[in-house]
Amino acid sequence: MQSRARQATRITSGDRTSVPAFALNQNPWSPIQLYSIYRLILIGVLQLLTLTENMPMQLGSYDPKLFEIVLNSFTFISVLAIFSAHFRWPSYMAQVYLHPAIDIIFLLLLIFSSGGLHSGMGILLGLPIILQNILRPGQISLMLAAIAITSLLGIEVFMQQEATRTASDLSYAGILTLFIFSASWMLGKWFEKASVTAELAKRRGVDLANLSQLNQSILDQLQTGILVVERSGVIRHMNPTAWDMLGRPPDWRSKPLRDFAPELNAHFKHWVANVCPKVVSYDIKHWRTTELSFRLSQLGTRTNGAALIYLEDTSAQREKQQGVKMASLGQLTANIAHEIRNPLGAISHAAQLLSESPELSKPDQRMVQIIQENSKRMNTTIESVLNLSRKREASRENIALEAWLQKFREDFVRQSELTMRQINLFVEPSDAEIQFDPNHFDQIMWNLCRNAEKYAHENPEGLQLEIQCMQPAHTRDLILSVMDNGVGISEVGQERLFEPFYTTSTKGTGLGLFMARELCLSNGANLEYVQLTGKGSCFRIVFAHRKSR
Repeated sequence: MQSRARQATRITSGDRTSVPAFALNQNPWSPIQLYSIYRLILIGVLQLLTLTENMPMQLGSYDPKLFEIVLNSFTFISVLAIFSAHFRWPSYMAQVYLHPAIDIIFLLLLIFSSGGLHSGMGILLGLPIILQNILRPGQISLMLAAIAITSLLGIEVFMQQEATRTASDLSYAGILTLFIFSASWMLGKWFEKASVTAELAKRRGVDLANLSQLNQSILDQLQTGILVVERSGVIRHMNPTAWDMLGRPPDWRSKPLRDFAPELNAHFKHWVANVCPKVVSYDIKHWRTTELSFRLSQLGTRTNGAALIYLEDTSAQREKQQGVKMASLGQLTANIAHEIRNPLGAISHAAQLLSESPELSKPDQRMVQIIQENSKRMNTTIESVLNLSRKREASRENIALEAWLQKFREDFVRQSELTMRQINLFVEPSDAEIQFDPNHFDQIMWNLCRNAEKYAHENPEGLQLEIQCMQPAHTRDLILSVMDNGVGISEVGQERLFEPFYTTSTKGTGLGLFMARELCLSNGANLEYVQLTGKGSCFRIVFAHRKSR
């Protein structure tokens, strides 16, 4: 970027001789080429006038022979100049000085041979003098203009020897030469300033283009999603991170935000109508799957501006919090388990010795049995808590879902009372992959399906399990749903479903679903319960960052 800007700034007021001063046109050869065409047309008109009887102008009246020689030579030079300007040879600078100089010489000779300014040809000197000052203003151009005007005045003074000349002719010559000189000098100064302004605008354009490119590069490299949305709700810009968070929508430019993110659009409309221009933040579930946090701020004015939206995926923050929570839980449970297991072991051992006594009555034997059963249950709970606290860090691998779920289905049928016809499997897209710890995923799926087998239906033969995996439109996440046709879960139970130690069974520990959710969070996913319209339950796992083979 700096090299381009430096190239643009090389043209300064102290270095104007290296480039054409006429910088308003991108092609500096255009004025020379156009002037060559004008010169050829002018010569053609003069040639036609010489062939016309009763000429309105006194062409060649003073020296017809000289006029004819000069006009024919000028015609030949004009034809050569056309090819010279077209093929750009000799150099640009050479032609800038040669064309006006040659034209001034030939026009002065034609004016002299026609009797001076009395012929009406003096005005023709204005264009080559003005052209010289436009293309290359400076001392040389002013000197050439002064020589041309002095020569023209000299011709008119010489022609004053004629008897037909009057003092008014000399006055007309002075006014004409003053006008030509003033016009050429003023136009030269104007074009010089215009060229400097155009060059400055060009440099500013390069700087703005470089700055825009730099800003675009920075936006593209940001890990935060950036959206620029007009007040009408039309997307103006989206960086790659935001494009990925919104499910990589195709052809999103100049399209309404509601087509790709209806939840985000609803908050945006509320912000425009009630909150703008205050900066606010919201948390949403994009298409009820991806958890996003976004911040709205205003660009420009309230009436003509747009909104700048910062998008952040909360999964990384959630995983970090999960790691801290599990570390604290591990330390706490290890201390509690150590303090409980020692006395619990003594109680169990004492109950076992007491049960071997032959003097116990039946009621006492029943009491000992209750002590042993509850000691065993307590020990099972402690083991579950320890297993949860000792849970190793997730070792994620790419898992092809369709093949993995097919194998899980077969293994679960072999170890349960269900048949293959009772478990339906659907995966779309068929090449879907997730990044997940295989051991954790296996533990989660066994927990969900085993719970459905135990608690969803009174008669296991009437149970029907649906395992579905799909990717909703305009999201980057995969959803795995485990559904059954059982009795469902009450509203009170749904509120406490994932709480530790909450269970409706006298034999359960209440840690299964809690542990399943913790395992999902450790792998960047989320486990949630979805209320179905009819009977049955649905547990949904939302996997982040879908990949395909």
